[in-house]
Amino acid sequence: MNDIYTNNYKKILIIPILALIPLLFFSMISPGLKLGIELTGGNVLIIRSENELLASDIEEILTSDFDLSNVKVSTINSPNSHGAYIEYSKSEKVLATEELISNAQLLIDEEKDAESIAASVLAIKTLTGKELSFDNPKTALIAAQDELGIENEAFAKSLQTVLSQKLDLGENAEFQRREVSPTLGKASLDSGIFIVLISFIFLVIVIFISFRQLIPTVGIVQAMIYDVIAACAGMALFNIPFSLLTLSTILMVIGYSVDTDIMLTSRMLKDKEGTAGERATESMKTGLTMTGTTMAALISMLIVSYIYHIDVIFQVAIILFSGLIGDTVSTWTTNVSILMWFVERKAKK
Repeated sequence: MNDIYTNNYKKILIIPILALIPLLFFSMISPGLKLGIELTGGNVLIIRSENELLASDIEEILTSDFDLSNVKVSTINSPNSHGAYIEYSKSEKVLATEELISNAQLLIDEEKDAESIAASVLAIKTLTGKELSFDNPKTALIAAQDELGIENEAFAKSLQTVLSQKLDLGENAEFQRREVSPTLGKASLDSGIFIVLISFIFLVIVIFISFRQLIPTVGIVQAMIYDVIAACAGMALFNIPFSLLTLSTILMVIGYSVDTDIMLTSRMLKDKEGTAGERATESMKTGLTMTGTTMAALISMLIVSYIYHIDVIFQVAIILFSGLIGDTVSTWTTNVSILMWFVERKAKK
């Protein structure tokens, strides 16, 4: 068996350290990982049309004609049908109105009628500029809610009309609108973070029980964290927002990371044939073969999804591919070096 690690494992640690710097820069600073509408709150508009839809054309209309922020457009074009999935944030005026209405409702529950009326009146003024007066807090709240509903409906109709005219969608175009409240988005974000933490904790417990040694467990855990950072960097570079879909894909990345690292750790600690460096080299050959076949499948997914504009599959493939690149670095440079040092130290004792 060949041995490429025994005399080199300490030197190759410079590779993951140097690679970690740009990964952290891309994921946290520029361009930075962004949260999707379903986690922050906002609006979703789905278009189905007989004509081809281009994301660049839709984005230009939304940003120039309506001055919308955080616009993200995904298109799906096939020989039989065409569609667009549009996400955009609510305007500052609407967000401020919603917050005032929510406060007015809370003040009614606390039996603070005067304060509730003031909040409802301010909500109406913020949204429409009208200055109204009310004697009953519930009447004021209903009036504010009605004004908000009218404003949202008018904006939605205006948006559909402009898109239909400028994109020449025709009479058979279908529109479907969905709104995600900031409260629901925050709840989804909190739930997603909780799921990741629970999954991570259980994985660490299972890994520690399997090997009953701290250093190998630390090696596997650092590889998982490194792979997640690599996946997040890929998301940031390709402008893929963090959402419930991408969260499930990141969990897949963690699962693959654990798979390769457990294979490496098991061979290094439990196999007795050959030296530690030889066992590590053979494990690397097996692991790179596994990763290579998976990457080949992901490249096929990327090509097909790019040609047919299937953005969901494209996003999943990008995240998995980025995570696999991170896994290749973290497993076969960092984790293998940790295990080599651990096995050699154990042998000396």
